[in-house]
Amino acid sequence: MQILTSQLLKSPIGRKLTLSIILFSSLITILTTGFQLFKDYNSDVSRISEQFDSIEKVNLEVLAASIWVIDERLINTQIDGLIQLPDITFIAINDDSGQEWEAGIPKPENTIEKSFPLTYNSGNDVIPVGSLLVQADLRAVYDKLLDRAIVILISNAIKTFIVAGFILFLVWFQITRHLLKLSLYSQNIRIDTDFEPLIFTDKQHRQDEFTQVAHAINTMQQQLRVSFDDIKKSKQELQDALADRERLLDLERSYKEELARQVKERTQELEQSLLVLKKAQEVLVEQEKMAALGGLVSGVAHEINTPIGICLTAASTQLVHIKELIELIHSENATLEEINSILEEYQQSCELIISNITRASSLIQKFKTVAAEQSLEEKCSLNLRETLQDHCDSMKLIYPNQQVEIDINVDPELVITTNQKLLKQIVTNILSNAYAHAFTDLQQGRIYIESEFDGEHINIAIQDNGCGISAEAATHIFEPFYTTTRNKGGTGLGLSAAFNAATLLKGSIKLDTAPILGGACFVISFPTSSDPIEMPVIPLP
Repeated sequence: MQILTSQLLKSPIGRKLTLSIILFSSLITILTTGFQLFKDYNSDVSRISEQFDSIEKVNLEVLAASIWVIDERLINTQIDGLIQLPDITFIAINDDSGQEWEAGIPKPENTIEKSFPLTYNSGNDVIPVGSLLVQADLRAVYDKLLDRAIVILISNAIKTFIVAGFILFLVWFQITRHLLKLSLYSQNIRIDTDFEPLIFTDKQHRQDEFTQVAHAINTMQQQLRVSFDDIKKSKQELQDALADRERLLDLERSYKEELARQVKERTQELEQSLLVLKKAQEVLVEQEKMAALGGLVSGVAHEINTPIGICLTAASTQLVHIKELIELIHSENATLEEINSILEEYQQSCELIISNITRASSLIQKFKTVAAEQSLEEKCSLNLRETLQDHCDSMKLIYPNQQVEIDINVDPELVITTNQKLLKQIVTNILSNAYAHAFTDLQQGRIYIESEFDGEHINIAIQDNGCGISAEAATHIFEPFYTTTRNKGGTGLGLSAAFNAATLLKGSIKLDTAPILGGACFVISFPTSSDPIEMPVIPLP
């Protein structure tokens, strides 16, 4: 009996099932008890309300008549009769003259009370003579509900534990003891011993799940033993095959030697073909250089020719104005207004000449930044985050009318060694390109900058949520004088200068075709040295 009890208590399945039954039964007991108590409470309250209605129907007229004639004996008799009613604990009558009659003790809480007006009917007149206050105590109702709840909960708890214990015994008798036997049998299975089938003695003539499991395990053992015999045979066959393998290896060596000879001959033919391809490639590269040079010369000629042509036209106009001014001065009918008019036109021509000469000078300067060597500056150590923040602040000053939010995800303690001017040229040109072209149709622009240091190279990604760059334009954006906004004053030298600066840093710049923010994303990479500090990665906002 002790062993049986120990097995019952140690059964995990039985304990879990018993606990589940107890919890579920307790929940149902609490719900049903609560519902029953709520129903009994409503019944008791309804009974008290019915007593109030009975008092209103039976006693109000008599009390009103007694107060009208001031029959105190009859009033006290009626009050004593009302106080004897079940659940009524306090009666109070007030008449119009201020006189009071009371019976019982008033309670400040856990009560139900109701006030009735007392009126006396005199012929067709209804005369108010006072009021009746009736108070019922709910403590007796609460005590009765508490006693009932305790009885229900104790009886259901006893029933639940008896049922749970019986179910625990059933689980052990029907399931757990068979699972223990199945576990011990499975641990003692050996392929190299005689076959002993698994049999549940009390289930030989009953077809249930355990019988099916025993049949499946016995069938599996028989199949494993057959497979084990087949493996032994296969092992012998494999040993025989090893001898054949040695013979095949010798044949393979002879094939390899023949293949090596053929490969050597083919390699010589490929080397000759490669020489021919290299010559063809040099010709194609030279043709591509000439085409690029032609485009560059055409762009330079177009950009420089426009301001110079305007200056030439303005200068010719000035000669005409000077001639008119000389003739006007020597004439006798010259007026100050005419002279001022000619001088104003002359001044406008001069301003036009100055602005276009300034534009041509700026174009020449930008072209020099594209083509000239800028690596004369010594490399210096700089804080990457602070440097990027300074460039972003400069852009906000240059474009004060654009609302652009800039997020910089860079280690605040990351210090790198590089050419500061070339890095500034790359970053400012990319940011300026974004401010000028990306946010034309947006009220709120966003720029996100992040960096990654792999020990030898620093990678800086600058992306925006603007309109992006078309696939056609993406193939030409780093070419000098290529721009999609030439009619708006664009020169097409910004990204070309950034590309050359990245090349001078012995790095690269490329356009990412799948940015997270949906606009354009430029990735700058160049070699540097640094001792970065580990920091948590800030997620893209």
